[in-house]
Amino acid sequence: MLNRVVAFFISGILVNLLLIASPITANAFYQEDTVLKTVLVFNFITGEEPVKNKIIEVLKNNEKAKRIVEGAQKLNPADEKKLNGNAYWLLARVAQELRENEAAVDFYNKFLVDAKKLGSGQKMAAGYGPLIQILFDTKKYKECEKLCSEFLDITLEDEAAFIPILRLKPVVFRRMVLCQSRLGEVDKAIERVEKLYKDQPDNWLNLELKARILREVGRTVDAEKAYQDLIVKIDSDKRLGKEEKEEFLEEIKYTLSNVYVELKKIDKAADILKALVEKNPDNPTYHNDLGYIWADNDLNLEEAEKLIRKAIEIERGLRKKIKNLKPEFDKDNSAYLDSLAWVLFKKKNYAEAKKLLVEAIKDEEGQHIEILDHLGDIHYAMGEKAEATKVWKDALSFAGTSKREQDKKKEVEKKIEKNK
Repeated sequence: MLNRVVAFFISGILVNLLLIASPITANAFYQEDTVLKTVLVFNFITGEEPVKNKIIEVLKNNEKAKRIVEGAQKLNPADEKKLNGNAYWLLARVAQELRENEAAVDFYNKFLVDAKKLGSGQKMAAGYGPLIQILFDTKKYKECEKLCSEFLDITLEDEAAFIPILRLKPVVFRRMVLCQSRLGEVDKAIERVEKLYKDQPDNWLNLELKARILREVGRTVDAEKAYQDLIVKIDSDKRLGKEEKEEFLEEIKYTLSNVYVELKKIDKAADILKALVEKNPDNPTYHNDLGYIWADNDLNLEEAEKLIRKAIEIERGLRKKIKNLKPEFDKDNSAYLDSLAWVLFKKKNYAEAKKLLVEAIKDEEGQHIEILDHLGDIHYAMGEKAEATKVWKDALSFAGTSKREQDKKKEVEKKIEKNK
Protein backbone atom coordinates (compact mmCIF):
# COMPACT_ATOMS: atom_id res chain seq x y z
CA MET A 1 0.00 0.00 0.00
CA LEU A 2 1.25 3.51 -0.79
CA ASN A 3 2.17 5.24 2.42
CA ARG A 4 -0.06 8.21 2.74
CA VAL A 5 -1.43 20.64 13.61
CA VAL A 6 -0.75 23.58 13.60
CA ALA A 7 1.03 23.21 16.97
CA PHE A 8 0.90 25.88 19.62
CA PHE A 9 2.03 26.16 23.22
CA ILE A 10 0.78 28.77 25.64
CA SER A 11 3.48 31.08 26.91
CA GLY A 12 3.33 32.31 30.48
CA ILE A 13 4.95 32.28 33.91
CA LEU A 14 5.54 29.14 35.94
CA VAL A 15 4.01 29.87 39.34
CA ASN A 16 5.17 28.43 42.62
CA LEU A 17 1.95 26.49 43.08
CA LEU A 18 3.46 23.84 40.79
CA LEU A 19 5.27 22.65 43.89
CA ILE A 20 2.05 21.28 45.40
CA ALA A 21 2.00 18.42 42.87
CA SER A 22 2.39 15.05 44.60
CA PRO A 23 2.54 11.43 43.41
CA ILE A 24 -0.77 9.57 43.26
CA THR A 25 -1.30 5.84 43.19
CA ALA A 26 -2.86 4.23 40.11
CA ASN A 27 -5.86 2.86 42.02
CA ALA A 28 -6.68 6.29 43.40
CA PHE A 29 -7.63 7.55 39.95
CA TYR A 30 -10.89 5.70 40.22
CA GLN A 31 -11.97 8.26 42.85
CA GLU A 32 -13.49 11.45 41.48
CA ASP A 33 -12.02 13.67 44.21
CA THR A 34 -8.51 12.38 43.45
CA VAL A 35 -8.96 13.08 39.73
CA LEU A 36 -10.07 16.60 40.61
CA LYS A 37 -7.02 17.15 42.83
CA THR A 38 -4.79 15.91 40.02
CA VAL A 39 -6.23 18.11 37.29
CA LEU A 40 -6.48 21.16 39.58
CA VAL A 41 -2.69 21.16 39.58
CA PHE A 42 -2.87 21.66 35.81
CA ASN A 43 -4.44 25.09 36.45
CA PHE A 44 -1.06 26.41 37.51
CA ILE A 45 1.16 24.94 34.78
CA THR A 46 2.10 27.61 32.24
CA GLY A 47 4.91 28.18 29.79
CA GLU A 48 5.95 26.09 26.80
CA GLU A 49 8.54 23.87 28.49
CA PRO A 50 6.63 23.19 31.76
CA VAL A 51 3.48 22.29 29.79
CA LYS A 52 5.44 20.06 27.39
CA ASN A 53 7.22 18.32 30.27
CA LYS A 54 3.96 17.73 32.14
CA ILE A 55 2.36 16.19 29.04
CA ILE A 56 5.35 13.85 28.65
CA GLU A 57 5.18 12.96 32.34
CA VAL A 58 1.45 12.15 32.21
CA LEU A 59 1.85 10.07 29.05
CA LYS A 60 4.58 7.88 30.55
CA ASN A 61 1.77 5.67 31.86
CA ASN A 62 -0.94 5.33 29.23
CA GLU A 63 -3.45 3.65 31.52
CA LYS A 64 -3.08 6.32 34.18
CA ALA A 65 -3.31 9.04 31.51
CA LYS A 66 -6.53 7.51 30.17
CA ARG A 67 -8.00 7.44 33.68
CA ILE A 68 -7.16 11.12 34.12
CA VAL A 69 -8.89 11.95 30.82
CA GLU A 70 -11.93 9.80 31.59
CA GLY A 71 -12.18 11.17 35.12
CA ALA A 72 -11.95 14.78 33.92
CA GLN A 73 -14.79 14.14 31.48
CA LYS A 74 -17.00 12.85 34.29
CA LEU A 75 -16.51 15.82 36.63
CA ASN A 76 -19.75 17.42 37.76
CA PRO A 77 -20.52 20.98 36.55
CA ALA A 78 -19.47 22.56 39.85
CA ASP A 79 -16.05 20.88 39.72
CA GLU A 80 -15.62 21.68 36.01
CA LYS A 81 -15.83 25.37 36.89
CA LYS A 82 -12.80 24.94 39.14
CA LEU A 83 -10.63 24.23 36.09
CA ASN A 84 -9.19 27.06 34.02
CA GLY A 85 -7.93 27.26 30.45
CA ASN A 86 -4.48 25.96 31.37
CA ALA A 87 -5.97 22.74 32.74
CA TYR A 88 -8.27 22.20 29.76
CA TRP A 89 -5.42 22.87 27.30
CA LEU A 90 -3.20 20.30 28.97
CA LEU A 91 -6.05 17.76 29.16
CA ALA A 92 -6.81 18.35 25.48
CA ARG A 93 -3.20 17.73 24.47
CA VAL A 94 -3.01 14.53 26.53
CA ALA A 95 -6.32 13.28 25.09
CA GLN A 96 -5.12 14.09 21.57
CA GLU A 97 -1.90 12.14 22.07
CA LEU A 98 -3.97 9.20 23.34
CA ARG A 99 -6.20 9.50 20.25
CA GLU A 100 -9.17 10.06 22.52
CA ASN A 101 -10.55 12.45 19.93
CA GLU A 102 -13.99 13.07 21.43
CA ALA A 103 -12.44 13.96 24.77
CA ALA A 104 -9.86 16.20 23.07
CA VAL A 105 -12.61 18.06 21.19
CA ASP A 106 -14.54 18.55 24.44
CA PHE A 107 -11.48 19.87 26.29
CA TYR A 108 -10.41 22.19 23.45
CA ASN A 109 -13.92 23.67 23.33
CA LYS A 110 -13.79 24.32 27.09
CA PHE A 111 -10.34 25.83 26.69
CA LEU A 112 -11.71 28.17 24.01
CA VAL A 113 -14.44 29.43 26.35
CA ASP A 114 -11.68 30.67 28.66
CA ALA A 115 -9.59 32.02 25.76
CA LYS A 116 -12.51 34.06 24.40
CA LYS A 117 -13.27 35.52 27.83
CA LEU A 118 -9.66 36.66 28.07
CA GLY A 119 -9.69 38.03 24.53
CA SER A 120 -6.37 36.27 23.93
CA GLY A 121 -5.62 35.82 20.24
CA GLN A 122 -2.72 33.52 21.08
CA LYS A 123 -4.90 31.19 23.12
CA MET A 124 -7.72 31.27 20.57
CA ALA A 125 -5.29 30.25 17.83
CA ALA A 126 -3.88 27.56 20.14
CA GLY A 127 -7.36 26.12 20.62
CA TYR A 128 -8.86 26.49 17.16
CA GLY A 129 -5.77 25.13 15.34
CA PRO A 130 -5.68 21.59 16.78
CA LEU A 131 -9.48 21.44 17.12
CA ILE A 132 -9.87 22.09 13.39
CA GLN A 133 -7.17 19.48 12.71
CA ILE A 134 -8.93 16.80 14.76
CA LEU A 135 -12.29 17.38 13.07
CA PHE A 136 -10.63 17.23 9.65
CA ASP A 137 -8.62 14.10 10.43
CA THR A 138 -11.72 12.34 11.77
CA LYS A 139 -13.59 13.27 8.57
CA LYS A 140 -16.14 15.51 10.31
CA TYR A 141 -15.96 17.90 7.39
CA LYS A 142 -19.22 19.76 8.01
CA GLU A 143 -18.27 20.53 11.62
CA CYS A 144 -14.75 21.41 10.51
CA GLU A 145 -16.01 23.80 7.81
CA LYS A 146 -18.30 25.51 10.33
CA LEU A 147 -15.46 25.91 12.82
CA CYS A 148 -13.14 27.28 10.11
CA SER A 149 -15.79 29.83 9.14
CA GLU A 150 -16.22 30.78 12.80
CA PHE A 151 -12.47 31.31 13.17
CA LEU A 152 -12.22 33.38 9.99
CA ASP A 153 -14.89 35.73 11.38
CA ILE A 154 -12.88 36.49 14.53
CA THR A 155 -11.83 40.12 14.98
CA LEU A 156 -10.07 41.71 17.96
CA GLU A 157 -9.69 45.41 18.69
CA ASP A 158 -6.25 44.86 20.22
CA GLU A 159 -3.95 44.68 17.18
CA ALA A 160 -1.18 42.86 19.04
CA ALA A 161 -3.61 40.24 20.36
CA PHE A 162 -4.99 39.79 16.82
CA ILE A 163 -1.63 38.89 15.23
CA PRO A 164 -1.74 35.12 16.07
CA ILE A 165 -5.27 34.95 14.64
CA LEU A 166 -4.20 36.79 11.51
CA ARG A 167 -1.26 34.44 10.95
CA LEU A 168 -3.43 31.35 11.22
CA LYS A 169 -6.25 32.58 8.97
CA PRO A 170 -4.64 31.58 5.63
CA VAL A 171 -4.08 28.04 6.94
CA VAL A 172 -7.66 27.82 8.21
CA PHE A 173 -9.03 29.19 4.93
CA ARG A 174 -7.24 26.46 2.97
CA ARG A 175 -8.54 23.84 5.36
CA MET A 176 -12.09 25.17 4.92
CA VAL A 177 -11.75 24.92 1.13
CA LEU A 178 -10.60 21.31 1.46
CA CYS A 179 -13.63 20.57 3.65
CA GLN A 180 -15.92 22.05 1.01
CA SER A 181 -14.27 19.89 -1.63
CA ARG A 182 -14.76 16.74 0.44
CA LEU A 183 -18.37 17.69 1.09
CA GLY A 184 -18.95 17.63 -2.67
CA GLU A 185 -18.90 21.41 -3.15
CA VAL A 186 -16.11 21.07 -5.69
CA ASP A 187 -16.93 24.01 -7.95
CA LYS A 188 -17.24 26.31 -4.94
CA ALA A 189 -13.91 25.11 -3.56
CA ILE A 190 -12.04 25.47 -6.86
CA GLU A 191 -13.58 28.90 -7.50
CA ARG A 192 -12.35 30.09 -4.11
CA VAL A 193 -8.85 28.74 -4.52
CA GLU A 194 -8.50 30.13 -8.05
CA LYS A 195 -9.52 33.59 -6.80
CA LEU A 196 -6.98 33.24 -4.01
CA TYR A 197 -4.28 32.25 -6.51
CA LYS A 198 -5.20 35.17 -8.76
CA ASP A 199 -4.98 37.61 -5.84
CA GLN A 200 -1.68 36.13 -4.63
CA PRO A 201 0.15 34.80 -7.73
CA ASP A 202 3.48 34.56 -5.92
CA ASN A 203 2.07 32.35 -3.17
CA TRP A 204 2.53 28.87 -4.62
CA LEU A 205 0.79 27.33 -1.59
CA ASN A 206 -2.46 28.31 -3.29
CA LEU A 207 -1.44 26.37 -6.40
CA GLU A 208 -0.61 23.39 -4.17
CA LEU A 209 -4.10 23.57 -2.69
CA LYS A 210 -5.66 23.68 -6.16
CA ALA A 211 -3.59 20.67 -7.28
CA ARG A 212 -4.60 18.75 -4.17
CA ILE A 213 -8.31 19.42 -4.70
CA LEU A 214 -8.12 18.50 -8.39
CA ARG A 215 -6.51 15.20 -7.46
CA GLU A 216 -9.02 14.44 -4.70
CA VAL A 217 -12.03 14.96 -6.99
CA GLY A 218 -10.58 12.78 -9.73
CA ARG A 219 -9.46 15.47 -12.18
CA THR A 220 -6.13 13.71 -12.30
CA VAL A 221 -4.89 15.05 -15.64
CA ASP A 222 -5.47 18.62 -14.42
CA ALA A 223 -3.79 17.72 -11.13
CA GLU A 224 -0.75 16.40 -13.02
CA LYS A 225 -0.38 19.74 -14.84
CA ALA A 226 -0.88 21.70 -11.61
CA TYR A 227 1.81 19.71 -9.79
CA GLN A 228 4.21 20.11 -12.72
CA ASP A 229 3.60 23.89 -12.66
CA LEU A 230 4.08 23.85 -8.90
CA ILE A 231 7.53 22.27 -9.25
CA VAL A 232 8.54 25.09 -11.63
CA LYS A 233 7.14 27.71 -9.22
CA ILE A 234 9.01 26.34 -6.22
CA ASP A 235 12.24 25.85 -8.17
CA SER A 236 12.20 29.51 -9.26
CA ASP A 237 11.25 30.92 -5.84
CA LYS A 238 14.30 32.96 -4.78
CA ARG A 239 12.87 33.50 -1.29
CA LEU A 240 13.60 29.89 -0.38
CA GLY A 241 16.95 28.67 0.89
CA LYS A 242 18.59 25.71 -0.85
CA GLU A 243 17.66 23.09 1.77
CA GLU A 244 14.12 24.43 2.19
CA LYS A 245 13.59 24.44 -1.57
CA GLU A 246 14.86 20.87 -1.93
CA GLU A 247 12.56 19.74 0.87
CA PHE A 248 9.48 21.27 -0.79
CA LEU A 249 10.45 19.93 -4.22
CA GLU A 250 10.97 16.45 -2.84
CA GLU A 251 7.52 16.47 -1.22
CA ILE A 252 5.79 17.66 -4.41
CA LYS A 253 7.67 15.21 -6.62
CA TYR A 254 6.64 12.40 -4.29
CA THR A 255 3.00 13.50 -4.58
CA LEU A 256 3.36 13.72 -8.36
CA SER A 257 4.59 10.11 -8.39
CA ASN A 258 1.27 9.11 -6.80
CA VAL A 259 -0.61 11.10 -9.45
CA TYR A 260 1.33 9.24 -12.16
CA VAL A 261 0.30 5.94 -10.57
CA GLU A 262 -3.34 7.00 -10.74
CA LEU A 263 -2.84 7.89 -14.41
CA LYS A 264 -1.21 4.47 -14.98
CA LYS A 265 2.04 6.18 -15.95
CA ILE A 266 4.01 3.66 -13.93
CA ASP A 267 7.36 4.30 -15.61
CA LYS A 268 7.18 8.02 -14.76
CA ALA A 269 6.17 7.27 -11.18
CA ALA A 270 9.00 4.74 -10.86
CA ASP A 271 11.55 7.21 -12.26
CA ILE A 272 10.65 9.76 -9.57
CA LEU A 273 10.73 7.17 -6.79
CA LYS A 274 14.03 5.67 -7.96
CA ALA A 275 15.59 9.15 -7.82
CA LEU A 276 14.15 9.70 -4.34
CA VAL A 277 15.46 6.33 -3.13
CA GLU A 278 18.92 7.13 -4.49
CA LYS A 279 18.91 10.54 -2.80
CA ASN A 280 17.39 9.26 0.45
CA PRO A 281 18.66 5.69 0.98
CA ASP A 282 17.42 5.69 4.59
CA ASN A 283 13.85 6.75 3.80
CA PRO A 284 11.54 3.73 4.19
CA THR A 285 8.55 5.35 2.45
CA TYR A 286 10.29 5.71 -0.91
CA HIS A 287 11.54 2.10 -0.81
CA ASN A 288 8.07 0.85 0.07
CA ASP A 289 6.23 2.85 -2.58
CA LEU A 290 8.56 1.90 -5.41
CA GLY A 291 8.29 -1.75 -4.43
CA TYR A 292 4.52 -1.55 -4.13
CA ILE A 293 3.81 0.08 -7.50
CA TRP A 294 6.01 -2.50 -9.22
CA ALA A 295 4.27 -5.36 -7.43
CA ASP A 296 0.82 -3.93 -8.06
CA ASN A 297 1.59 -3.81 -11.77
CA ASP A 298 3.32 -7.23 -11.90
CA LEU A 299 6.72 -5.68 -12.57
CA ASN A 300 10.13 -6.59 -11.15
CA LEU A 301 8.64 -8.73 -8.37
CA GLU A 302 11.98 -9.88 -6.95
CA GLU A 303 13.34 -6.34 -6.76
CA ALA A 304 9.97 -5.12 -5.43
CA GLU A 305 10.14 -7.60 -2.54
CA LYS A 306 13.70 -6.52 -1.70
CA LEU A 307 12.69 -2.85 -1.64
CA ILE A 308 9.71 -3.46 0.65
CA ARG A 309 11.69 -5.66 3.03
CA LYS A 310 14.34 -2.92 3.08
CA ALA A 311 11.64 -0.37 4.01
CA ILE A 312 10.55 -2.53 6.96
CA GLU A 313 14.18 -3.03 8.02
CA ILE A 314 14.92 0.73 7.88
CA GLU A 315 11.85 1.57 9.92
CA ARG A 316 12.72 -1.02 12.57
CA GLY A 317 16.14 0.59 12.84
CA LEU A 318 14.57 4.01 13.26
CA ARG A 319 12.33 2.71 16.04
CA LYS A 320 15.34 1.30 17.90
CA LYS A 321 16.80 4.80 18.05
CA ILE A 322 13.77 6.15 19.91
CA LYS A 323 14.44 6.20 23.64
CA ASN A 324 11.78 4.71 25.91
CA LEU A 325 9.54 3.75 22.99
CA LYS A 326 6.38 2.22 24.39
CA PRO A 327 5.78 -1.44 23.39
CA GLU A 328 2.44 -0.60 21.78
CA PHE A 329 4.25 1.69 19.32
CA ASP A 330 7.06 -0.76 18.55
CA LYS A 331 5.35 -2.44 15.61
CA ASP A 332 5.76 -2.64 11.86
CA ASN A 333 3.98 -0.12 9.64
CA SER A 334 0.69 -1.62 8.45
CA ALA A 335 1.13 -0.08 4.98
CA TYR A 336 4.53 -1.75 4.61
CA LEU A 337 3.13 -5.09 5.78
CA ASP A 338 0.38 -4.71 3.19
CA SER A 339 2.96 -4.01 0.48
CA LEU A 340 4.96 -7.10 1.42
CA ALA A 341 1.80 -9.19 1.56
CA TRP A 342 0.81 -7.93 -1.88
CA VAL A 343 4.09 -8.82 -3.54
CA LEU A 344 3.92 -12.28 -1.90
CA PHE A 345 0.35 -12.61 -3.19
CA LYS A 346 1.60 -11.80 -6.69
CA LYS A 347 4.21 -14.56 -6.23
CA LYS A 348 1.39 -16.90 -5.10
CA ASN A 349 2.74 -17.24 -1.56
CA TYR A 350 -0.79 -16.88 -0.18
CA ALA A 351 -0.25 -18.33 3.29
CA GLU A 352 2.55 -15.92 4.21
CA ALA A 353 0.68 -13.00 2.63
CA LYS A 354 -2.42 -13.79 4.67
CA LYS A 355 -0.39 -14.00 7.88
CA LEU A 356 1.06 -10.52 7.28
CA LEU A 357 -2.31 -8.90 6.57
CA VAL A 358 -4.02 -10.50 9.55
CA GLU A 359 -1.30 -8.80 11.60
CA ALA A 360 -1.62 -5.49 9.73
CA ILE A 361 -5.36 -5.08 10.31
CA LYS A 362 -4.91 -5.37 14.08
CA ASP A 363 -3.57 -1.83 13.98
CA GLU A 364 -5.89 1.16 13.58
CA GLU A 365 -3.86 2.31 10.56
CA GLY A 366 -4.51 -1.09 8.99
CA GLN A 367 -8.25 -0.49 8.95
CA HIS A 368 -8.09 0.79 5.38
CA ILE A 369 -10.23 -0.23 2.41
CA GLU A 370 -7.21 -1.10 0.26
CA ILE A 371 -5.60 -3.32 2.90
CA LEU A 372 -8.86 -5.11 3.64
CA ASP A 373 -9.52 -5.51 -0.08
CA HIS A 374 -6.14 -7.22 -0.43
CA LEU A 375 -6.94 -9.57 2.46
CA GLY A 376 -10.23 -10.43 0.78
CA ASP A 377 -8.38 -11.22 -2.45
CA ILE A 378 -6.02 -13.54 -0.57
CA HIS A 379 -8.91 -15.37 1.11
CA TYR A 380 -10.56 -15.77 -2.29
CA ALA A 381 -7.35 -17.10 -3.90
CA MET A 382 -7.11 -19.66 -1.08
CA GLY A 383 -10.66 -20.84 -1.73
CA GLU A 384 -12.01 -19.17 1.44
CA LYS A 385 -14.93 -17.46 -0.29
CA ALA A 386 -17.06 -16.84 2.81
CA GLU A 387 -14.13 -15.19 4.60
CA ALA A 388 -13.37 -13.13 1.49
CA THR A 389 -16.93 -11.80 1.32
CA LYS A 390 -16.94 -10.92 5.01
CA VAL A 391 -13.66 -8.98 4.75
CA TRP A 392 -14.81 -7.16 1.61
CA LYS A 393 -18.04 -6.13 3.34
CA ASP A 394 -16.02 -4.84 6.29
CA ALA A 395 -13.80 -2.92 3.87
CA LEU A 396 -16.71 -0.86 2.53
CA SER A 397 -17.13 1.01 5.81
CA PHE A 398 -13.54 2.28 5.62
CA ALA A 399 -13.81 3.98 2.22
CA GLY A 400 -12.84 7.65 2.35
CA THR A 401 -14.32 10.46 0.27
CA SER A 402 -11.49 10.73 -2.27
CA LYS A 403 -12.05 9.64 -5.86
CA ARG A 404 -9.42 6.92 -5.42
CA GLU A 405 -11.14 5.36 -2.40
CA GLN A 406 -14.62 5.70 -3.87
CA ASP A 407 -13.41 3.90 -7.01
CA LYS A 408 -11.93 1.19 -4.79
CA LYS A 409 -15.26 0.90 -3.00
CA LYS A 410 -17.03 0.25 -6.31
CA GLU A 411 -14.46 -2.44 -7.16
CA VAL A 412 -15.06 -4.16 -3.83
CA GLU A 413 -18.84 -4.00 -4.26
CA LYS A 414 -18.47 -5.75 -7.62
CA LYS A 415 -16.39 -8.50 -6.00
CA ILE A 416 -19.04 -9.03 -3.33
CA GLU A 417 -21.76 -9.25 -5.95
CA LYS A 418 -19.74 -11.66 -8.10
CA ASN A 419 -18.98 -13.87 -5.09
CA LYS A 420 -22.65 -14.41 -4.13
